[in-house]
Amino acid sequence: MEIEIEEKSPVTRQAEYFMNLDDLQATALSINYTGQYLLLAGRRHLALKNLDNYAEPLQLFNRNSKFEVSCAEFAICNQSSAFCAIATSQLIEVLKWTEASPVLEYSLRAHTRVVTDIDWHSKHPYMLATCSIDTYTHLWDLRDPKRPILSLSAVCMSGATQAGFSRASGNFIATAHDGDLRIWDIRKGSRPVQYITAHLNRIHGINWSHTEESNLITASQDGSVKFFDINNPRRAERIITTSTPSPVWRARYTPPSFKDGLITIIVPLVSSEGGENSLLLWSNSKNSQSPVCSFTGHKDVILDFAYRNDPNSMSDELEICTWSRDQTFRVWKLDKALQDLCSQNTIETESAVIALEYHQNQKNVPQPSCSLLHEFTICSIKSVPGVQKFEYDIEKRNAMARVSANGFIIILQVIFPSAYPTPAHPVFEFCPGTTIDENLSLKLMKVLKETAASRLKKGKACLDSCLRALVSEFKKETGGDKAHYLRLQSPRLEGALSKALSDSMIPFPKTSGVKFNPTGILVTFSRPFASKRYSLRNQTTTPRALSALSGGYLGNVNGSKPVFYQPKDIMDRKSSMGVSICIYDVSKLLMVSKELAENYVIIPSNLPSMCKRNKEIAEEFGRPDLVQTWSIAETIALALNNSDFELSDDEMFSSPNPFAKAFLEALINHYAKQGDVQTAAMLCVTFGKYCQEISSRTSSFSTKSNTSHLHAQRLLKQSASPYHTVTAMDINSQNSIKYNAWVLAQHLKGQTRSNSWSDSLDDFRINEINRSILGESNRNFYDTLKKTYADILYCFNLLPARAQVMKFVSFPVQQPSTVEFMSECVQCKKTSRGPSCLHCKKFLLYCAFCNLPIKGSANSCLACCHSFHTAHLLEWFENHDICPVPECGCCCPENFASS
Repeated sequence: MEIEIEEKSPVTRQAEYFMNLDDLQATALSINYTGQYLLLAGRRHLALKNLDNYAEPLQLFNRNSKFEVSCAEFAICNQSSAFCAIATSQLIEVLKWTEASPVLEYSLRAHTRVVTDIDWHSKHPYMLATCSIDTYTHLWDLRDPKRPILSLSAVCMSGATQAGFSRASGNFIATAHDGDLRIWDIRKGSRPVQYITAHLNRIHGINWSHTEESNLITASQDGSVKFFDINNPRRAERIITTSTPSPVWRARYTPPSFKDGLITIIVPLVSSEGGENSLLLWSNSKNSQSPVCSFTGHKDVILDFAYRNDPNSMSDELEICTWSRDQTFRVWKLDKALQDLCSQNTIETESAVIALEYHQNQKNVPQPSCSLLHEFTICSIKSVPGVQKFEYDIEKRNAMARVSANGFIIILQVIFPSAYPTPAHPVFEFCPGTTIDENLSLKLMKVLKETAASRLKKGKACLDSCLRALVSEFKKETGGDKAHYLRLQSPRLEGALSKALSDSMIPFPKTSGVKFNPTGILVTFSRPFASKRYSLRNQTTTPRALSALSGGYLGNVNGSKPVFYQPKDIMDRKSSMGVSICIYDVSKLLMVSKELAENYVIIPSNLPSMCKRNKEIAEEFGRPDLVQTWSIAETIALALNNSDFELSDDEMFSSPNPFAKAFLEALINHYAKQGDVQTAAMLCVTFGKYCQEISSRTSSFSTKSNTSHLHAQRLLKQSASPYHTVTAMDINSQNSIKYNAWVLAQHLKGQTRSNSWSDSLDDFRINEINRSILGESNRNFYDTLKKTYADILYCFNLLPARAQVMKFVSFPVQQPSTVEFMSECVQCKKTSRGPSCLHCKKFLLYCAFCNLPIKGSANSCLACCHSFHTAHLLEWFENHDICPVPECGCCCPENFASS
């Protein structure tokens, strides 16, 4: 038995003010923080309207862009209220509005596809989020606009269409990807904390509650508005369904000053009548069954709306400003009477899902000829040819049909409003599992809607006729070679390809792994032994991620939130989405000790005291082996304490102790081979020259002031931190450690000789600036040890200690620059590098001796530009002095260069 509840017709309101702007062609609307100014943004103009004085003329500013404005938003914090972000194609322009005109402050560039939405943070004045169909959502801080501070990637086939910060706390951001929602916690990095399967069609709008941190609403193409609590995302808290049902373009909570309200923009199915009743006010109470108010006046689709409420005023009165495709701007008032209507309670219903349907202009409606149950029964008994499966649910008033033709499949869902079969049309939707592309989907959807409309005009049931028309057109369109209608599966499957496509090049996901970090933490992941094993017997596609092995394409989509780990002394074991993650502290197994690094001292002015103190530290932390080493170092330092530092390296050790230098080098090599970079580097620092205390001249500069200036320049070029001692290698510490370890390994294999250019090019300058007590023969090796240890200190976050170590690293000699050759192609006349032209693929260089192409290295004359194979070069110029090309006469040996 169906119980009909009488619904009251909503009140209607006319606009308080409107303005016709036919020539503006704006596509985006926004109101500033104070509510004084309205911005209308379009491809050709930016229009600013003073809402406090309607008589004041509209201000126009020319843009003349070739792209339409996809969205425009004023900042919503008082500190940044002058800023407005405007998205055009892939670019986001941030304008600052002055009294005279807008000024371009920043250009944000990171997206590779069209930007679809912008949202400002309600707590941080200079933070905003931008999303794009390139699947990325970028978070920006305008105080550092060169790059996003955080990038959120959905890793799916559908782009991000909407993005919105939570209003209550600002800690969460929601992004829409087709019909799915992803919830991100900006405090926890670039991984979603929640997945919500919200709608079967695209989401057009996201809006967070002003008071509840975890509550938000979504507006969708499927004609519904859904209320979600992100802490319980398995089902919607409430659903509003439009009567047609027509797509919902926007749905937004009313501001806190106007409680319990919700405004929606409906996109009508019939555009000629659609503008009249497309802006609706709903009560936010769970037991409300119809819209409270309808705002009439627009004759076409409303593109956007915004609330106008002075945040500095205590008045509860609110205004709605709208911009429509009919090129009119209108203002409505939400007075106290409407707020009272939103607060009224009505009869409660037992249904968990409340359908709020709005019916108007239903005069002369034919009476229904049969009930919905009767129609479902007829379709089930007749079994329409081509329909493989038909199911229905009379309580939910929907039906599902599976249609197959010529190897293609359609999964059709039909939803019937309560007034059916009056002109309240049923909703048709193609569900996941459908294997036709968008073009054919649009054609078949048009057939369904036209068939339903023709039947409903006569007051007759339409389901049977619609299914028959669908099957007929489906077979017609897919007959013959129609392979281009095949499409990928729904983006909701996280990138899973259709069964018809081969995925043989996709590797099977790793089920285990292990990784060390430089500070002694070992992280492992694996599938638990007790987890359910994954079977490939019935699987036709390769799983795209380890989480897919735990069941489904997304694993535990609605499961527990991800766990973020902190390292512990022994072990930390967690399990998330079927993956066991273990974190071990293995620092005790390493030769480098963080405790020693924190306590070691560097005293360049008093080496014996430095060695003695470090010996005491090694004894304190239970390292008797290092106690002995630092005792030897102390003895050497005492022997050198009275020696003259102005002596040459060869004379320095001859008088006090002729074996000190050899003994010290042996100690350093011993610890380097054992992997104890810490001790080896500290010995190098102890007996290395303190570079910043040396003032000497170079071969390029004759005065001490010039030398100091060169010194400062090099420090600034190498610096990546306020300490001015972090070299460029430390931008990625792990990579620099691997590189230095490789250099160290090469040295231990016997490759200890420095590069030929560093030995011969500028030896005088090296010896003057960076002369070390250990000498210059192994300077590169000692510098590598110091840099490697400095990078380890950087990973330990011991920046002052690292800065001290880096002061003992000598300045590298600049490698002489070389000439890079660009050759002009004989065929296409374009320049290119390498053996062949990058444009026409023809060889660029030909040997002047044999006239054959040169595929490898080439020797070219800089005077006549003729090139040679190396073997032919040696053969010809062994007995000749001029170029082998007739009538050239160039003396090539004097002008040769290699490339």
